[in-house]
Amino acid sequence: MSDREPPEYPHPNELKKGLYVVIEQGHGKDPIEGEIGAVLGEADPEGARVKLKSGAVGVVRRIKPSEGGGPQPT
Repeated sequence: MSDREPPEYPHPNELKKGLYVVIEQGHGKDPIEGEIGAVLGEADPEGARVKLKSGAVGVVRRIKPSEGGGPQPT
């Protein structure tokens, strides 16, 4: 058993439509990235669920820097 604490994922309050994120769709599937279309719910121990503009649904693992190098939408 490990003494490591579980990773801290972004809270739903940090997530907004238009933000670029990396999500995990399920165990064993590769993470994908894209722009948030909708935040689907509150955080649970696994992280906040979102729907990307591409239609993919998953749990946010991290927020990506904006693609153009400018600030993320607020």
